Amino acid sequence: MLVSDGIKAEALTPAICQAFAGPGRDVYLRAYDRLNGAGYGAGVARAFASAAPRVAEHAGSAQAIAIAADASRIAIKARPRLAATYLDLCPAIAVKLRNAADFQQWRGMIASVLGRSPKAVGAVLDRADLLLDRLGLEGFCAWTETGLMVGGLDTDQALGFFRLETPEAQRLLERYAGEANFPSLEAGLTSFHTALWRHAPVLREAVADASNRRARRTGFSDGIIRMPASFPGFKGQEQQLYRAALAHVGAHAAYGGPRFPLGQLKPLQLAVISLIEDARVEALALRDMPGLIRLWLPFHTARFDGLATAPNLFAGLARALIDPASCPTHGWIRKGVAMFDAASGRLDDPAILREIGNILGNDLGQIRVQFDALSYVVQPAYRDDNLGLWGLPDDQDTPPPADEIEADLQTARNSEVDDRPQDRTQEQTVPDAQARLDTVKIIGAPLEAGRKVSCLPEYDHCAGIERDDWVTVNSYEPVAGDHGFWDALRQRHGTTIARINHVIVKNEAGKRRRLKQQAEGETLDLDAAVDAVIAIRAARQPDDRVYACILPPERSIAVHLVLDISQSTADLAAPGMSILDMERDAAAILAGTMLQLGDDLAITAFSSAGRHDVRVIPIKTFGSPLDEATGRALAGLRPGFSTRIGAALRFASQGMQDVSRYRKLVLLVTDGAPSDIDVADPEYLVADARRAVQTMRSQGIDAVCVALGPDAGQRQSEIFGRKSCVQITDIATLPSTLSAFYLRMTR
Repeated sequence: MLVSDGIKAEALTPAICQAFAGPGRDVYLRAYDRLNGAGYGAGVARAFASAAPRVAEHAGSAQAIAIAADASRIAIKARPRLAATYLDLCPAIAVKLRNAADFQQWRGMIASVLGRSPKAVGAVLDRADLLLDRLGLEGFCAWTETGLMVGGLDTDQALGFFRLETPEAQRLLERYAGEANFPSLEAGLTSFHTALWRHAPVLREAVADASNRRARRTGFSDGIIRMPASFPGFKGQEQQLYRAALAHVGAHAAYGGPRFPLGQLKPLQLAVISLIEDARVEALALRDMPGLIRLWLPFHTARFDGLATAPNLFAGLARALIDPASCPTHGWIRKGVAMFDAASGRLDDPAILREIGNILGNDLGQIRVQFDALSYVVQPAYRDDNLGLWGLPDDQDTPPPADEIEADLQTARNSEVDDRPQDRTQEQTVPDAQARLDTVKIIGAPLEAGRKVSCLPEYDHCAGIERDDWVTVNSYEPVAGDHGFWDALRQRHGTTIARINHVIVKNEAGKRRRLKQQAEGETLDLDAAVDAVIAIRAARQPDDRVYACILPPERSIAVHLVLDISQSTADLAAPGMSILDMERDAAAILAGTMLQLGDDLAITAFSSAGRHDVRVIPIKTFGSPLDEATGRALAGLRPGFSTRIGAALRFASQGMQDVSRYRKLVLLVTDGAPSDIDVADPEYLVADARRAVQTMRSQGIDAVCVALGPDAGQRQSEIFGRKSCVQITDIATLPSTLSAFYLRMTR
């Protein structure tokens, strides 16, 4: 059906007639008529008439016609207004992509968002043009697909991601844009700091505040260095900037002193004193390591533009104090430089800060410079937030000591103009360096919360990509169980333990080595003895190495035993014994077996509560003894949560990277297929676990699975391969069969 004569003029503009010739014009008119008569409003049809010829010019007439059906679906599932927005956007996207295949891929991504999270379509369309500029088509599709995975069934969460309101969305945006960030640079930064300052730092990514606003400046407190997830606006300079920030914090540690008391200082004075202290420690560091100037100076780009605002003056003074060639023109800046130069002979004394800071602060007050403490951001970007310089109250609910400090150090805050101050409970740590990793508090975390120990990738088989830092692994302290665990184990499984010990002694798992021509040994080497007798009779000096000895088998094996303690392990495997009870006993017997063989063993229990909380409990680490604490940790295991196997395997293999053994093995004991609360696709976690196994094997780490129960085995075989998966149908036999299986596998 063609459009009526009354509206044919609007539908058939000269541009349309040129773009759709012959039969294509009728196809276009039918598409226009469907939109016009669907009740979406005249704006949608007009938007199609405007967009179609421009899309046809760059992506072909077929794609131009197809956007009408796209708009109709958007109008039905979302809103007609968004359908018009989509049509208005299509020509710009077609110009940017310039071919039909890419334009069709972009349309498919929008359709995917519409189908899985209709409320998020508007947010994606609002930013699609800018995102394509920054990410390219492949990056845009990967980032969008990741956003849909993040949101899952939670529409609000997906909406926050696509509006770039969450730190995760911004971090992933930087990663897909090819911009280096803290997670990607962390290992190198640790090495850099260690080489520069001769001690390994404790680095952490600074968390977002309660309003999900990210930290923009580095912070330090009690040896913990918190670095921003990224430095927007410094593409290509990220590594240099992070290194400059670390060098600056190191200068504070090396040349600073005790924290300064707040006293009666006003916010403006705090900011000036902090700036002078930054310059002081840098001057001392440059005196000993002049090459640091190449790290710091490139980021001092401030030029005083004549507008006497506090940020302008502070940035100008910061540059003038490190760069004598900057030639400041403002009198206040020149005065600050002159005072600092006059005190150059006593830079080791932090007291000069108060003298210079008070004078310069009073001068700013006299000339009535406006200072907004809440919006102030330290410049240049590599410098820290200055909170580590000041003695904040231990009780964060205690008000500052003076009514005048209304912002309570917001002068040194690391937020930008639209940032809000972070919650400082992040800085409550203990000074003991050994305990730092265990005591950093997380805002709002319950007392039983785990400690973040790793961020791991995860493979999405639908998108065909492996998302870095997608899964968070949290370590939970073992709960101490029955102190008589080992005695009870011997009572329950004494016969099994004795039989395994007998097998070990009798067979000495491995191949024994016979050494001949030894200076000492248990038996004579007959060949060497005959040669010695011949030498004596020939009046030659005989070789006294006439003995032979037999050495025990040479083994070089390390095993990371991974125990599934998800909720399903609470099911009974025998009267009065759950699956977890059987796993616990089997792990203990295997540990004793490996102790006799001299093999290295680590034991980790795991479960999961979504990708943000893969829960691991370290029962035994490599090098730690098999003692009462190990038994109590095993006895204290409790079932719960889900089974994210791929993450558990990656974590276990990660812990074996520094183990120096010829053979490395991760042995998983589980009663079910991978599953988790935030994944609906049953193939997703299976494909990810299979990818984890493939990655481990490429690194020289074997992966073997013991599948428990009559219904287990099929999915595990898909993950590990049939030769690397053994099924134990009668779970009650696990304690007696696990060690026997291990002996057969490693002899």
